[in-house]
Amino acid sequence: MKLQELRRRCRETLVLSAAARPEYSADLIISWRLGIGQAELVYKDDEIPAQACEGIFSMTAKRAGGVPLSYVLHEAEFYGYRFKVGRGVLIPRPETELLVEAALEYFPSGRAAFFADWCTGSGCIALSLLLENESLTGIGVDKSPQALRWASINRGLHRLEKRLVLLRNAEPAEAPVGEGSLDFIISNPPYIPEAEIAGLMPEVRDYEPHMALDGGAGGLFLYRKFFESFPRLLKSGGLLLLETAGEAQICALEDMAPSEFVLMNKILDYNGIIRHIIWRKR
Repeated sequence: MKLQELRRRCRETLVLSAAARPEYSADLIISWRLGIGQAELVYKDDEIPAQACEGIFSMTAKRAGGVPLSYVLHEAEFYGYRFKVGRGVLIPRPETELLVEAALEYFPSGRAAFFADWCTGSGCIALSLLLENESLTGIGVDKSPQALRWASINRGLHRLEKRLVLLRNAEPAEAPVGEGSLDFIISNPPYIPEAEIAGLMPEVRDYEPHMALDGGAGGLFLYRKFFESFPRLLKSGGLLLLETAGEAQICALEDMAPSEFVLMNKILDYNGIIRHIIWRKR
């Protein structure tokens, strides 16, 4: 089959399924599967081997059936780097890049620090920090063995085995992390209120792990545990950087925060919503 015919058929399948951004998704699947740039799809019309076409049609059918594009490709981009993802791990979001950017403002390239990325998932936050600042070392913590498997794959992909330890832990109070050992803790925890899970977009609700989304009543379940445990783990002057659901949740967190923490900053996301909050330990 010729490339342009393949392209037309994939686009048509996705348009008929009402998939989001069907033309973009079709081209991305084709370019990824064939290992060519998307720009080449515009002017090339090579004959595509039948086996490659079958693989592309299979991937297109998955996307048409509602599978998130990142799961179809087993890949997502975050902070300019590529990470492997799939069922069992949260797909990185663009707004979380702002949390990484904030951490790097406090710990820029060349400044040594030891940190923990709690609820590390794919490892995208921790690994992006390590790639941007070669003087950092860290721990990636998650309670999900599936998520840690993806984090391990990505750690190997970026050759950072010596600088990132992965730790399975469900209870922050029981984590084998030294008292006062961390310069900062960064986290994008599950923060969606339990009552709102059913109303999420189908490709999020039906495919991404609820463990990484569901924050319990008010979305605050894990934050409470953080506030009970993190003052012990942080050095004096250490930072806590958190992603949240937005302003209402941040107000609740400010009321909950222990007296050891001093509010440092609040950060808007791309939609003008207060998304991230930063504290310093006294």
